[in-house]
Amino acid sequence: MNRRITWGVLLLLTFLTFYSWMPTEMYVSMPIMLAIIGGILCFVFMVQLFANFTDMEEITEWDRHPKQWYHKMAFVCIPANIVLMVVFCMHYTKLENDELREFGERVPATIVDGYYKKSSKSSTYALTVSYYTKKGKHVRRQKEVDNDQYDAASKGQHVEVIYSTKHPSLMKILLGDEMVEDLLGFKSRKLTVTDMTKILEMPGDSILPALNKISYRWTMSDDDSSTYVNEGKKTFFSAEPRVRITYVAMGENFMSMAADIRNAGFKKDARTDADSTEKSEGDLGLYTKGNLQILVHTKVIPHKADKDDPMAVFRVDEALVVSMFRN
Repeated sequence: MNRRITWGVLLLLTFLTFYSWMPTEMYVSMPIMLAIIGGILCFVFMVQLFANFTDMEEITEWDRHPKQWYHKMAFVCIPANIVLMVVFCMHYTKLENDELREFGERVPATIVDGYYKKSSKSSTYALTVSYYTKKGKHVRRQKEVDNDQYDAASKGQHVEVIYSTKHPSLMKILLGDEMVEDLLGFKSRKLTVTDMTKILEMPGDSILPALNKISYRWTMSDDDSSTYVNEGKKTFFSAEPRVRITYVAMGENFMSMAADIRNAGFKKDARTDADSTEKSEGDLGLYTKGNLQILVHTKVIPHKADKDDPMAVFRVDEALVVSMFRN
């Protein structure tokens, strides 16, 4: 009984150490490794709490020793160990996000490199970003990301990172709607025809704030103050305020905008007879609703040359170009 009390105390202390007392610097640098170690230690002490094995021979020569019901409880501890690993890992993620919400600073960054390693058992994805802190210190850091974030990234892409002023080594790349919503509390959505109608009436200095209320993260083009870019969404927007606006959408935004035009009450002009999504590149579709007109066509956008990916120049994206203006 005294041995079981010892194992129980060790189990409790181990759980508290890995769940509540772990220093921030530790779980920031190696959260998955700590979750595995904590789960394994808890597993050992949990098994001993029930089975109370006195030597290794009882385990290695299982069939030669008589067993009680509590010995068989060791097998129940295996799934409990897996659950604890997941609990530790999720808890560390929550602690990181809580600290970033309270002490986080957002700064512009550039993706300078990417890395992935796939095997039959697991896959690892990482992005290297370069940025300057609010105090002017230059930082270049590699950060593990999930598959969706890795696929959404490209070398040279401009993003934002958020780092903790309390523990600067804690940093996350604001890439992907889920990450942005979790850390910033902002839920992005797709731009609609109704949004375009409102933006058409706005003065020039109101357009960028309006776009950033719809989705994260629009920026003004470096060489054209009338053009706005959302690199994460692979969308573009240009405006001649109160005269004409143009939206360029790729990927899932392509199909959603094409469907929204049909659902917003715009009618196909009699001079064009085929739906814009069925046309080849360069063909036009004109849609009218009252004194509003929408001109739609598709455009093939080639990938930029990349010394790390020689085949990039042979790949293209198809974009939907939507221009809105008044009669």
